[in-house]
Amino acid sequence: MSFTPDPRSAAALSGRAPGGAGLRRYRHLIASFVVNDLQTRYAGSSVGLFWTVGKPVLELLTYTFVFTILLRVQFRADFDTLQNALYLFCGYIAWLTVSESVLRTGNIIRENGHLIKKVHFPPAILPLHVCLAEVVSQGLRFSVLLLAALLAGNPPSGHIAWVLPILVLQIAFTCGICMLVSCAAVYFKDVVQILPSVLLIWMFVTPIFYSDTAYPPLYKPILVLNPVSQLVGMYRLVLLEHQPPLPGQVAVFAAAAVLSLALGAVVFHRHSYEFADLV
Repeated sequence: MSFTPDPRSAAALSGRAPGGAGLRRYRHLIASFVVNDLQTRYAGSSVGLFWTVGKPVLELLTYTFVFTILLRVQFRADFDTLQNALYLFCGYIAWLTVSESVLRTGNIIRENGHLIKKVHFPPAILPLHVCLAEVVSQGLRFSVLLLAALLAGNPPSGHIAWVLPILVLQIAFTCGICMLVSCAAVYFKDVVQILPSVLLIWMFVTPIFYSDTAYPPLYKPILVLNPVSQLVGMYRLVLLEHQPPLPGQVAVFAAAAVLSLALGAVVFHRHSYEFADLV
C-alpha cells in the first residue's frame, strides 16, 4: 500500500528518529497512517468493512465443513459442531492478524519509496502502522466471535482482561517479524514470492484447525517452539475456556516477542539508511 502523507504531517518530520523515543514522537503520524490504511481499504466499497469480518467467516464455514464435518476433527471429545467452529474461529483470527501483517509488509518499503527518498521519514512507521491496522480488524473479528459465543451460551468472563497484555505481546512479536521481512525484501525480491508459501506451511503446523493434542510426542517440540501456537492457545483459554493463560505459554510467547522485536528493530535500523538507494 502506498501512502501520501498530509502536508502538515510531512512538515513535522525532521529526521528518521529511530528507536522507541522516535516512534513516540511520531505517534500522531502513526495514527494518521493507521486511519488512512483503514479508509483506503474500504473507500468506495459498500461492502469493504463487511469483508473484514465476512471473508474470515466465509473461510471459517469452509474450514468447519472440511475439518469438522468431513474429517471429523474434534477440539474436545464432547464438542458439537458449533463449539468446534468457535475454537477454530478463535485460532484463525489470531493467525490471520499475524499472517496478514507479515504478508502486507513484504513489499511495503518499495511501495513507499517516494516517502523514503523525498521526505525525512522514519521508515519503521511503515511496517508498524500495518500491524496496528490489522489489530483494529482483529478487534472487529473478536467482537463477532464473542457475540457468537454469547448466543451459544458461552458468554465472556473476567478472564477477558488477559486479552490486553496478550495483545501487547502479539504486537511486539508481529512488528519484529514485519520489520525483518520488509527489510529483507528490499535486498532480496524473492522474499515477496516465497512469503505466501512460508505462511501456508506455518499455518498448517499451528493447531488452528485441529487440537494441539493431535501432535505426536515426537513432534511436540514444533508445537512448543511455535510462538503462534502459544498465542492461539492463550486466546482460546481466556476467551472460550474462561481460564488464565498457562505460565509456560506466556513465558514462551513473551520470550519470542522480545527476541522478535529486538532483532527486528536492530536489523531494520541498521539497514534503513540504505533504503533510499535501493528502492
